[in-house]
Amino acid sequence: MRKLMAATAAAGAALMIGATAGTATAAASSDPYTKPWNESVAGAHSSGTMTTVWGDAGGTVTAKGKLTVTAPKGCYTISVGVGFIGKPRGPQIWHKSPQKQCGPGTLDITATIGPATYWDGPWVTICKDGDTSTACKN
Repeated sequence: MRKLMAATAAAGAALMIGATAGTATAAASSDPYTKPWNESVAGAHSSGTMTTVWGDAGGTVTAKGKLTVTAPKGCYTISVGVGFIGKPRGPQIWHKSPQKQCGPGTLDITATIGPATYWDGPWVTICKDGDTSTACKN
């Protein structure tokens, strides 16, 4: 009888471990989360959606939208950023979009960052060539 109870307990523990591992995997590959964003600076504005997809290595964020430049001069792009746990002063990693609008016009634009595990954000900002802020350096 003791052997049967020990075997039953071991099987139950194995099932619990398996269920826990399955739950962790399911959480790591959950459905994408999408939210709208918009940003304006002197001479340009942009809007679109940000989608976060979680995987085993953290979240990958993709910001897509339109960038409209009204300034007669200058080149603009967007940058997407995230902030890490323990760094409450804002974004710590940024990635600038390769697409750039120079002078008046509208452009489809995409910027992706990740995978990263972050606490706050993500954020999108508009960068003008020559901007030396952290968001626009990368």
